[in-house]
Amino acid sequence: MNARLIGYLLLPARPAGLLFIGILAIGFALCSLAGLLGVPMLLVLSACLFTYGYVLLEHVAHGAREPPVLAIEMLNQATEHRPLLQFAILGLGWLALRSVAPRLGAVPTAALEALALAALPASVAVLALDRAFWRAADPLALWQVARALGASYLAIVALALLYGFGLAALSRYAPLPSWLLHTIAIYAWLSLFAFIGGALFEHRDDLGLEAMYAPERLALRAQAQVERDRDRFLDGVFAQARSGNLRGAWQSIERVLEALGHENDCYEWLHARLAQHEDQRLASRLAQEYIHRLLGRDNGRIVELVRERLRQDAQFHPRTEAETLRVADLLRLAGDRAGAEALQSSFARDAAGPS
Repeated sequence: MNARLIGYLLLPARPAGLLFIGILAIGFALCSLAGLLGVPMLLVLSACLFTYGYVLLEHVAHGAREPPVLAIEMLNQATEHRPLLQFAILGLGWLALRSVAPRLGAVPTAALEALALAALPASVAVLALDRAFWRAADPLALWQVARALGASYLAIVALALLYGFGLAALSRYAPLPSWLLHTIAIYAWLSLFAFIGGALFEHRDDLGLEAMYAPERLALRAQAQVERDRDRFLDGVFAQARSGNLRGAWQSIERVLEALGHENDCYEWLHARLAQHEDQRLASRLAQEYIHRLLGRDNGRIVELVRERLRQDAQFHPRTEAETLRVADLLRLAGDRAGAEALQSSFARDAAGPS
């Protein structure tokens, strides 16, 4: 079992979870004091507890690390049917077992009942995440969940049994006030659902679950936002270049380089994007600045960059004669004599000026 699963047991102890537990514990205590008059409210609060458990499980399974904030909409029984469906599945399963019990005998019936109870967490998990509710009663779907979770599923079953027997023992033998017993029971219920959700999240690759808040999904969304920001920036740069304001375009690029600390990654993505523009002057000037910073640090990248520049801009060369000679030597060492001569010839033509 993944050791990180233990942390999911503490999720209901976060502020949003404690607030929900406190509200329900007070409500259950008042219902107890009201006797029969409190039964309708007791049913309503129980429905809220069951519903919030499914909402919590779903959030945690998608990577959330905080319990969802209580909202009336999420507890609306007119739109949230999962608790009722779960009770319907349990009822149908119990009736099916009772109908075959006389023909099977006591021992096989008891074995089937134990198997059905062991499959209940898988049914809860499927119902929480799969909108095809009938799959929560599909033995094949339940087996797939249990097999994917492996030892974590055994831990879920063991935790459910521990909570069940523990609460029964507390209610029978411990002289606890009813409000405290209610609080412990609510916390146990929510922590079990959080534990199931955590197991689903930790085994999301095995289950094929695309968790909304998984690190890899968050990284993709963050990268998509970065790309959008880059697109907006380059749209402005290219607009300046098309209008003939190359100086202004280059100043915009310099400001970005300065803001990002002249990191190599910044030069890399800028060069890749500038090289796609029909006017290669900005890409060549950026390459000159990049080569100046790479000399003596990453000569292999310099060779690759110069070869790429020469394919797109035959007039390219580093910005000074000394740098041109050093880069030409690097090209010769890499076996590219033609590239070295092209660099030196290009620099000599620019140095000579118009004929």
